Amino acid sequence: MRNIKEHIVEYLILFVAIFVFLLLFFIFRFDKNSLGIISALASVFYILWGIIHHVLRDRLTKSIFFEYVLFGSLVFLLLYTVLSF
Repeated sequence: MRNIKEHIVEYLILFVAIFVFLLLFFIFRFDKNSLGIISALASVFYILWGIIHHVLRDRLTKSIFFEYVLFGSLVFLLLYTVLSF
């Protein structure tokens, strides 16, 4: 719990962004092109947020970098595939 209190601003930014992206998903739920763009922006935001978060804590390693890039890309590809049907 102490760790979250130390990084409250970073996590607040993450949760607000997630809320905004979910709200945008709901608003544009019938427009596939907009949903694809929102998915891409959300994935890029998540990747950048994770990298910046670890850089600020001086804990960024290659494996953490690739973890964020791969997970963000996987989520985007999953959403893109689902939205293509």
